[in-house]
Amino acid sequence: MLFIILLFPLLFLACGEAELVVNEEQELRYNEELELRYNYQLLKAYFYHPEKIKEYEKYKGMEIDLMYESLKDYFCGANHIGDCYSRYTFYLPPEKSDDKISEIENTKKYYSFGFERIGVLNKDKLIDTLIVSTVYPISPAASAGLKKHDRLLFANGVPLTGLNSAIYLKNDDQFENSTVFVVLREGKIDTLNVMRKGEVQEPTVYLDSLEGIPFITVTAYKVNTNHPRGTYAEFKEILQEVKGAKTAIMDLRNNPGGSIWHCTAMAAELVPLNRELVYDVQHYYDSEKGNVIDTSRDFVSDYLTEKGAGVDIKWVILMNKKSASCSERFTAAVRYNRPETVVIGQTSYGKGIGQIYTKTYFGGLAYITSLQTFYPNGETFHNVGIIPKKTIELGNINALRDEAIKAAKDFSLAKRSHTSAISGTLPPERLAENMEPGAYKRIEMPLFHQWE
Repeated sequence: MLFIILLFPLLFLACGEAELVVNEEQELRYNEELELRYNYQLLKAYFYHPEKIKEYEKYKGMEIDLMYESLKDYFCGANHIGDCYSRYTFYLPPEKSDDKISEIENTKKYYSFGFERIGVLNKDKLIDTLIVSTVYPISPAASAGLKKHDRLLFANGVPLTGLNSAIYLKNDDQFENSTVFVVLREGKIDTLNVMRKGEVQEPTVYLDSLEGIPFITVTAYKVNTNHPRGTYAEFKEILQEVKGAKTAIMDLRNNPGGSIWHCTAMAAELVPLNRELVYDVQHYYDSEKGNVIDTSRDFVSDYLTEKGAGVDIKWVILMNKKSASCSERFTAAVRYNRPETVVIGQTSYGKGIGQIYTKTYFGGLAYITSLQTFYPNGETFHNVGIIPKKTIELGNINALRDEAIKAAKDFSLAKRSHTSAISGTLPPERLAENMEPGAYKRIEMPLFHQWE
């Protein structure tokens, strides 16, 4: 009898666990269906080709991303040949969504001091001294008191001049984690506070010079960079540094795009106040109207209340086949409104579509193509690209450099008058074994962007 008495409780517990498993499985299936239906509704509301979306019953029981994949939102560039694997409308499960959002919105972080330097050659064309060209606003370098244009003399007592300087040019690895720098600043020698390496978020906008001409490189358009207000704020500060310049070169090669708000606001800085920049045909859901297909027009006055800081500068823009999306939107808006703008390089990627992204009901990520961009006259650069005024074949570095300088000087700007106009604001032209102007990659990466 005792055996039977003990057995019943065991059976009860076992049955209870089995019942719990069944309920969990049912709840899981129910949640999966809720998430599928929620994503279906997102696609119906935002996807820019709603005619491609079937009735919900056709997707019921399907994995969520397979529903997204079935829309075939692939694009690999205007001049792509062969199979295309770049899909722009997709779904990520909750465990991957936060990482993807961070990748979209943020630049990378590096372990460094957070400053850039250039090498100046002596008469024998050897690097003789290092001059600080950029100090990241949020960095150990800024906290230690390092300033742009400082000449680096010593690091923990080690000379940084003469033949010794070259090994300290490209990255921070050669410096100790805690370093005291001695610098020459405005004719006076100064010993800085201890500088300790830390995690530094990279900027996206860099200022250089090329034969006395401002050379601005924009690597991407991000919400969060080393500047607390992102790429647009970085760009505005650079425009203030080159105030008075009559012409400038902007390097958008290999710029894959990013935040539509940031690149459009940057274009507004270069275009007169009364102009339309671009317009978008976009799809979205309105609580009162339901699914809406609408035209959204961007005017300079949507971003600025006074004349932009780059309007009086004539621009030469460098692009290549990897210049895409927001870098094309920026260039399209500027060149349409300022036809004197010179674009040099190769025809750009040709991505004139934009995506929204949002967390879903259960924390997944929906990334959906929702709009297409057009010039104010109704034309589009999607699947066309930005066609340069002067085509330079990929890899012809010297020709690209020479053509950029020539185009800038064709705007009737002499080197001497330019440098006097913005005296003291431009870093000297880059001099190193791979002498190239433009954005310089940070820690443990090549200092100079390669001229493709």
